[in-house]
Amino acid sequence: MTSSNKTTKITPSKWDDYLASNKSEKGGVITHTKIGTKKLEENSNITPIFAGSYNITNIEEFWANYYSHVFENKNKEYLTEKQLIEDGPLLVDIDLRYDTSVNSRQHNKNHIIDLIALYANKLNLLYAIPNKSIVNVYILEKPDVNICEDKVKDGIHLIFNIKMDKSHQCVLRKMVIEEIGNIWDNIKNTNTYDDVFDEGVTKGFVNWQVYGSRKPEHKAYSLSYYYELTYLKEDLELGQEETWDFKEVAVSKINIQQHLPLMSARYNKHQMFELTNNINLLKQIDYEKQQLNVKQRKATINVVSTKIDTNMYDFSKIDNASTLDSLIASFMDEISNSDYEIKETHEFTMILPKNYYTCGSYNKWIRVGWALKNTHEKLFLTWLKFSSRCETFNFSQVNELYSLWNKFDVKNNDGLTNRSIMFWAKTDNYDDYDKIRKETISYYIDQTLDTMIKKDKVAEFDLAVVLYQLFKDQFVCVSIKNNEWYEYKNHKWHEIDSGSTLRLLISKTMHDIYCKKSHELIETITKKENNDENTETLKTRSAKIGDVCILLKTTSWKNNIMKEAKELFYDKNFMTKLDANPYLMCFNNYVIDFKSKTHRKGKPDDYISKSTNIDYIPCIDLSNGYYDPIINEVNKFIDELFPDKELRRYMWEHLASILIGKNDNQTFNIYTGSGCNGKSKLVELMSRCLGDYKATVPITLITQSRNSIGSTSSEVVALMGVRYAVMQEPSKGDVINEGIMKEITGGDPIQARALFKDSVTFTPQFKLVVCTNVLFDINTNDDGTWRRIRICDFMSKFTDAPYENEDKFPKANFPYQYLIDQKIDEKFTLWAPILMSKLVSIAYKTDGKVKDAKIVTSVSDNYREAQDYLTEFAKEKITRLREGIVKKTELIEEFRTWYTMNYGRASLPNGKEITDYMDKQYGKNKRGKWYNVIINYNNESDNEELVE
Repeated sequence: MTSSNKTTKITPSKWDDYLASNKSEKGGVITHTKIGTKKLEENSNITPIFAGSYNITNIEEFWANYYSHVFENKNKEYLTEKQLIEDGPLLVDIDLRYDTSVNSRQHNKNHIIDLIALYANKLNLLYAIPNKSIVNVYILEKPDVNICEDKVKDGIHLIFNIKMDKSHQCVLRKMVIEEIGNIWDNIKNTNTYDDVFDEGVTKGFVNWQVYGSRKPEHKAYSLSYYYELTYLKEDLELGQEETWDFKEVAVSKINIQQHLPLMSARYNKHQMFELTNNINLLKQIDYEKQQLNVKQRKATINVVSTKIDTNMYDFSKIDNASTLDSLIASFMDEISNSDYEIKETHEFTMILPKNYYTCGSYNKWIRVGWALKNTHEKLFLTWLKFSSRCETFNFSQVNELYSLWNKFDVKNNDGLTNRSIMFWAKTDNYDDYDKIRKETISYYIDQTLDTMIKKDKVAEFDLAVVLYQLFKDQFVCVSIKNNEWYEYKNHKWHEIDSGSTLRLLISKTMHDIYCKKSHELIETITKKENNDENTETLKTRSAKIGDVCILLKTTSWKNNIMKEAKELFYDKNFMTKLDANPYLMCFNNYVIDFKSKTHRKGKPDDYISKSTNIDYIPCIDLSNGYYDPIINEVNKFIDELFPDKELRRYMWEHLASILIGKNDNQTFNIYTGSGCNGKSKLVELMSRCLGDYKATVPITLITQSRNSIGSTSSEVVALMGVRYAVMQEPSKGDVINEGIMKEITGGDPIQARALFKDSVTFTPQFKLVVCTNVLFDINTNDDGTWRRIRICDFMSKFTDAPYENEDKFPKANFPYQYLIDQKIDEKFTLWAPILMSKLVSIAYKTDGKVKDAKIVTSVSDNYREAQDYLTEFAKEKITRLREGIVKKTELIEEFRTWYTMNYGRASLPNGKEITDYMDKQYGKNKRGKWYNVIINYNNESDNEELVE
């Protein structure tokens, strides 16, 4: 305890002097910040009071002065503390939201006790807490709920007197969130518990309110309860479990002056406990530490963009233009179509000339801020970007600007709005204003109204133009004749029935926009004098808008608008571009770009229509220990499928290569092996992983006649954008059409036509695979065919009793036997995201290329030898003999006879194959003759005259 009960009273002016003497230099250390308390008056010549940033080093002096100023002199104060990442206390900020029907506090003392008990029990899992350790807990609340226009807010602050690294607090927060819903089951908050437990406070990014301070125009948190928790794990009666003993201390007995330092976010002398030896928890903590240390991480951006309305956020995290631009882009992406004016206001603000933001332009600059605040709370980012254009701007000013922003009085700032910004842009930068204006939705809406006033009617085409401007990035028409449409949502394009979704938006979003325009005009008319010369014009305009609103709900008008819209939304090249990028793969939550090796949000111009239909888990998240049990199961599955290390490496790379739609290896992989070897389960798991990117195709795709692939072939068209094409098992005697096989694995464009559709040309992105126990017949020996063949031997055997049935599965023939899991497919839903994350990681390293393995190529070579009928013919029918002669016609005739007897006439090879073979093996023929060889018609050779 550092403070005593003796204090020297401090006057307000001395307090201000004290803070000023501890003001932090720009770029210097900041321990405390102050949220401004005085609002700007209407007179813009009054200098605003900026929030302060301070570096307080003498903490005993600070607490003495602060206690005197706030608690003895009863002054309001607005200080926050910057948190300690490693040595600070456990802090919990709970933000509860309710709907407007709630008018009183929904939680009580029992809820708080249950919450503290949950935290205490989870602390047991994290730390090896000595017996009879005492942890004090402060519970802070406001006097009552805060009733807002659209919601009701309430909050709880908890301070645990233990020293706890922020990475530990992050793990603890996740533990609590998992169970709090079951404990607080009768609290009907509208926000999720992930939002309830403020992550920014847990991670230390958000400043903590000094006890006794408050936000401007808000009440301060006060101490509601104080508990002493004692941990008991020894001297318990038989049958009792280790537990925490709760002792409530009356708040009236708490000496606030003595406890102030202990309630501080910067107090670093609390007790600290050792971590337990729990491997999973330690991994989670390591992961959280990595996340806390990564600069400009996504989580930080999310905190700013989603909690931009909080006065407590540490805006010093926005320390460069790149971070600010990323935040603005993220914010603009999330704006709905009906809020189009926010985007337009941002664009108009950005074209205001220098005399609005340079030194000496304070009056104009501050009025821009007022106008933006009156338009939308989150346009602070626009004002910050606008302000950053000043040559004297420094990102260390961000917190001060945000404090100033929060003091803007939206009801009393000269009535400035986005219309004011448009007027300034038009007056001082007309050329840029005109360019932007003609691209805005407001412009096209006004055009329809002007036409209606002049001609007393509005054309369907004009309304279709407004519809197009609203949704041009969300919908596309791909066939005017067939009325075929696509809609973009959840990172990809979806085919919709006749544009029905867009048609519905005519009577919803578009209708609401025109109604909003009408209400705005009515408000303007109400504020004007009755004799104002513009009143009648505005009334006429408002009436016309009302007429449009009625039309937008009328079936016939909606039908006609959609007819006009088809031409505006039509993109003749859309289907050609759809799923054409081989380096992109869509998941439920991200798009993976294998070229840049990043995951990001999807964009309409990605032109993706397929999805894996599972979430992508970034590789770094797999290292936090949470997924270890699933990772171990997946690894065990692959290890047992491919017990040979070299084959296992090949299969990992092969499976990873499927994700990238480039077939640089130009291979055709044949999964082979006798029954119960797991190959069908691997394909099933990959199907779960790949979703729309996997397709099953008939074996006739590569066994049909050459000339039919370009004809009506819906199964070929269905392969557009597919990455994994698995064929049905061939029948005995099926023969590969090597021409088609080479065509679809060679990476060259192929043409196909679905039933009643036009022909399409596309480049195959899929890896061709077949699962079979029976190998194809391949009636060719050319290298172009055989260099593509890869035989992947599934050599394991899964049985109910491994190595116990020597008669059926002798160990000599089946050396790799494993216990079969009859319900393994029930695990695939959990396995799929984990396997995909591992495959993405491998694909990043290999770029989709697969290094051959001898165990694969040797089996393929043996297959080739077994299929080599030319060598077989030569062994049986060709003999070397001095002065022997074989004529070309004689050779071809005998070859055909021999082939027909052995293989039948159905797949009779071309005679050129045997003549080329003879040229390679016995020398180039001379005038159609080979010398020193003969055809052995009787399968006998004259050994005496064989050429040596």
